[in-house]
Amino acid sequence: MNTKVVVLAVFGLIFFVPAQATLVLTAPPRESMERGEELYGPLAHMLSQKLGQTVVYEHPHDWGEYTLKMRQNAYDIVFDGPHLAAWRIKHLEHVPVAKLPGDLFFLVATRYSDKEITRANDLINTGTPVCGMPSPNLATIAVMEYFTNPIIQPDIYEVPSFEAGYSLLKAGKCRAVVLNAQYLGNLPAAEKAQLNVLFTSARYPNQTVTTSKRVTSDQRAAISALLTRQSGISETQELLKVYAKQAKRFEPANVQEYVGMESILEEMWGWSVGLAEIQNLNHPSLNHPRGR
Repeated sequence: MNTKVVVLAVFGLIFFVPAQATLVLTAPPRESMERGEELYGPLAHMLSQKLGQTVVYEHPHDWGEYTLKMRQNAYDIVFDGPHLAAWRIKHLEHVPVAKLPGDLFFLVATRYSDKEITRANDLINTGTPVCGMPSPNLATIAVMEYFTNPIIQPDIYEVPSFEAGYSLLKAGKCRAVVLNAQYLGNLPAAEKAQLNVLFTSARYPNQTVTTSKRVTSDQRAAISALLTRQSGISETQELLKVYAKQAKRFEPANVQEYVGMESILEEMWGWSVGLAEIQNLNHPSLNHPRGR
């Protein structure tokens, strides 16, 4: 990143002072832009005050833009899945500063009344795609790992959220859906009774906040202290309601929890090939200046 230089003349002496850079806070495009601003905008504003440096929230237009700019190291404070955090830790020298409490694990469910799909392998033979969020969302990747042979993996019908996928399942548009355990747990008992869970994934660390090398060690410590404050902070309460309903604060993150998790991405077809081959570099949203 190029840094502008400010020239100051004091008592005949010239000093070159680096202009203050902007730190970019982001998260995957799981919400609309308006909802993203509601969830992350207050946090960016608060961090600007506490860190002594401007922090802006940047909402990615789609997963393509998000993963491309993440891999280009364009983000400084990132909240997303542990597999993406692990990749940044290994390849971009990000540092994990906080995570949501508990574990992440996922499942595939069908309607109990659908007697043609009673086990996971039946998903291969129905010719009907499974509703799930697009890769590299961890839920979809974790489910696909169950099917070790990529030739016989079920197709994924991409949806923007667990809620959207579940709605399509209820409407009969999907015969199976990928959900996380928290979403299933929050459903009314009568609705859960109508679902048949075919299998559950392995367990992973929960969603994590990492910071780039552009964030100083003092700033990093301040972010961690704020997010994990025992009493919680008002700027994250709405976010926690969405992603950790019973929690009032984040928990400290240990870098050792993420060792090796980047392999989930690197073994995924397309992730390790060149950026130009897997993304459209002319995507109009990529022409915005960093830190908009």
